[in-house]
Amino acid sequence: MREEFPPVCVIRPYRKGDEVTIQEIMTEATMETVGEFFWAAVMSEVFPQVALLAIAVSFIGLGIPFYFCLFGIPVAIIIIYVAMELHEDLNNITRIYMQYPDTGFWVAEVLEVSEANELNMLMNKTKKVEYEFLTEAQLEAKDIDLEGQRRHIVGTVAITKSLRGGSKAWLRRMAVKKMYRRRGIAMGLLDEVIQFCTDRCYEEIELITTECHYKARELYYKRGFEARHTYFKYYLNVQQPMYLFSLPLKPPEAELSEISAS
Repeated sequence: MREEFPPVCVIRPYRKGDEVTIQEIMTEATMETVGEFFWAAVMSEVFPQVALLAIAVSFIGLGIPFYFCLFGIPVAIIIIYVAMELHEDLNNITRIYMQYPDTGFWVAEVLEVSEANELNMLMNKTKKVEYEFLTEAQLEAKDIDLEGQRRHIVGTVAITKSLRGGSKAWLRRMAVKKMYRRRGIAMGLLDEVIQFCTDRCYEEIELITTECHYKARELYYKRGFEARHTYFKYYLNVQQPMYLFSLPLKPPEAELSEISAS
């Protein structure tokens, strides 16, 4: 007899065909920080100079109507920011993340009758959903009745080797759809990559996050990451604090047993 269908979230490796949804999730995550960046840009010292120059060139030099010139400035700021934040790696996931055994890209996929919409999110925003996190093999072994259920990719995370050298992993592309947050999905993705890195004998996981991603920083602190270094990145001469987080890893249990035996 098949089990009654529970709230399930499957954490699985990326496969071909996931690209469109992954791009949508990452675009949503990037656009959430645009507002804060925009107002920081407006308040910067260089903004009035750039704005006046852009208006002069557009209005006097190109003959563009004045109101279009004004409208074009915030649009240009947003486009530049988004262009700098979105990278080509999402168009080459297989080559960049899936080619080697010590790198990877994962998605979180929820199983439900229909994807949560804005109305449901508004009506049930305080409702706590506790997913059972499974691999695809575990889901198949449970023999759950999936009739009428649809799969929706709602989160992503990736691991590459750190450019800082040593036996360090670099955590990238951590994101969860807004309407599926506060349900443990980000923590489930983190647990998956931490186990992956532990099994492959990485000594440490590193990641970079920004001042705008305060909720992400809360998650990393909760999971044991520590902020090791702060530096600044500039977009249109707007200073953005960047934080380097790291999590030391313990050797796999099998390796610990060998050390104890010796």
